[in-house]
Amino acid sequence: MSINFARYAAVVKNLRGVVIADLNEKGVESSIHWLVARFKYRNLGIGPQMINVFRDRLAKYLGGKPFRELTYPIPQLLQFAKILQSIGLNPILAEGLTLASIYISPLMVIGNRYAQVLEELGVAAVRVSKEMNIQEWKLHMRIADYSILDFYEECIEEGIKAINEAKRGNVTIINNILRNRKARISKDISRYWRIKSEFGKTFLIYVDMLELIKNQLRMLSIDQASALSIIPIIIIPPGMK
Repeated sequence: MSINFARYAAVVKNLRGVVIADLNEKGVESSIHWLVARFKYRNLGIGPQMINVFRDRLAKYLGGKPFRELTYPIPQLLQFAKILQSIGLNPILAEGLTLASIYISPLMVIGNRYAQVLEELGVAAVRVSKEMNIQEWKLHMRIADYSILDFYEECIEEGIKAINEAKRGNVTIINNILRNRKARISKDISRYWRIKSEFGKTFLIYVDMLELIKNQLRMLSIDQASALSIIPIIIIPPGMK
C-alpha cells in the first residue's frame, strides 16, 4: 500500500466535503470563518493546488481544524485532474471536482469565481428564493452528502462501462447512460423540497463528471473511474457571517 493510499483510507470515511475558493475574492475569508464554525467537529478537505497557492492563509485551519490536506490515492487520478485542466478548467477547480468524486463528498464552493463556471458546467441546479437559517444550511449540506453517497456505486459502474464502450466506439450506449444519470439527478432534486424554488439564488449545482469528460473517455483507464461520479456542489456566497 502506498503512503498516499493509506492517507486516503484514513480520511475518506469521515470527510464531509471538499472545499475550493479564491481567497483573494472579497468576502471569501468571512465565509470560510462561517463554514469552520459549522464544522468544528467534522473534517473538510482541501486539495494540494489550493494549499500551495494559499498555504499561509489556510495554515491555522489545517490538521483537522477542520481542514485536511487531501492526496490522490493513485497517480492515475492526479492525471485525471490534469485532463480536466487540458479541456480548459482552472487547476483548483479541476482538482476540486476530481477529489470530491474520489472522496465521495460534496464540493463546497465559496465565493463567486468558481460558482460562475460551474453554473455553465452543471446539468441541473437547486435554487432558493429566501435566506436560509443555520439549521437549513446544515440540514441541506448533510442531504448533499447523502446525494453523492447514494449515487456513487451506480455511477462508478456506469463510468467503467462508459470507458470500455468509448474504446469500442459505442456512442449510443454512452448517451443512454448519460440520459439515465440525468433522470436520476431530476429525482434527487426532490430531496431539497424544503427550500427549492423555481427562481432565486443557486444553492446547489449537479455536475455529472461523465458528461463533463465524455469526449475524452477513450483516454481514460478503469483506474480513473472513481472520478466519474455525479457531484452535488454547494454554493456558499462570499460575506457569510
